Amino acid sequence: ATAPSACVRTRSLPYCACGLVGTKIIQILQRPTVRGIFFRARPHGEAVGPQGKRGEWWARWYDADGGEHREKAGTKSMALDLFRRRKTEVRQSVKFPETMRQRDTRLKDLVADYLDAIRASQVKTAGVIARRLAVVVGILGNVAANTVKAEDLERLKIKLATGTRTERRQPASINRFLQDLKAVFCRAVDGEKLDRNPFNGVDLLTENNRRSRELTPDEEVRLFERIPETPQALRPYFRFLLATGARASEACGLAWQALLWTDGAAELPETKAGTKQYLILSAEAQTILRDLPRLGPRVFCWPDGRPLTVDFTTHAFRKAVVAAGSHDLRQHDLRAFAIRRLRGGANLVAVSALLRHASTRMSERYLHVTAADLRAAVEAGVSRAAHEAHEEKFLLTR
Repeated sequence: ATAPSACVRTRSLPYCACGLVGTKIIQILQRPTVRGIFFRARPHGEAVGPQGKRGEWWARWYDADGGEHREKAGTKSMALDLFRRRKTEVRQSVKFPETMRQRDTRLKDLVADYLDAIRASQVKTAGVIARRLAVVVGILGNVAANTVKAEDLERLKIKLATGTRTERRQPASINRFLQDLKAVFCRAVDGEKLDRNPFNGVDLLTENNRRSRELTPDEEVRLFERIPETPQALRPYFRFLLATGARASEACGLAWQALLWTDGAAELPETKAGTKQYLILSAEAQTILRDLPRLGPRVFCWPDGRPLTVDFTTHAFRKAVVAAGSHDLRQHDLRAFAIRRLRGGANLVAVSALLRHASTRMSERYLHVTAADLRAAVEAGVSRAAHEAHEEKFLLTR
């Protein structure tokens, strides 16, 4: 029989008019009502909680400033004793150690604090860093930050190495993820949210990002023949990269009013370094710019004035490389090809200034020693030795 909708409540137990006590009411009456403790289920917990689940009992209490604290106790009786002891200590104005406030600091909270701090100083890269840290949190989980150990970071390296479904990540890319996470922990330690940095003793992967790719004259002709003729500024855009060594973002954002024709340079208000810089324009680059029609405020744009974007030019260059039958060639490689052509006999410091690098260490990636360089060095050494021998013989005969 079904219980009627109207129920009568007595002073002892609520029951239905038919005399059947509701199952839901019994469950509510059997539910623990002890304040200050709660149960958190875990597969390998030491204690047994409601419904026979394994886990641990925790104590929840508040200090004199209203700050919430949660401490793992183990069994239910131990959690109850801990709660009563903490409550008594709060009444007696006992000062608790600062480490107690760090127990429940979650990794996602530290990441959010770090991103809020860098959004003002690293406007252009904050979005990329946020995406990388989201991948890291997805692998490690939103765990307590003080429980992350060096072993977890080693496993993180392995997980990051698998990469996406289409390609594996290279060591240089994995290090960018690790460096972002290390910066999060460093900021947490400096802000006294953590007492240790789990990256202590953890090394980054060895990077081998030197590229010895060369663009032959025949390959260059085939490549530029495969670049689409529309929009009209696309081919001159790639010619400009090859003539100046500019970055793709700098060329896409180049404005007509930033060109300094008398100085043979272009002003770059927004660069990777975050400061205003100047791009030296070769004679070839100035010819390319003069032949372009002015269709908008930007130099390289569509017929309706919309500027070209890095995503569009990257996709167009990739299609042209495949159509030309080339391989292992990227848009950023044009920057390296340009610098090798422009360097001439300049030293590394001059080339670093031309690249607008902060140090010469980064410039070394673009200026690897080729077979032609070694052959020229050998020929120069032989010529110098022959010249010195001739001078010595001349002096002895005098």
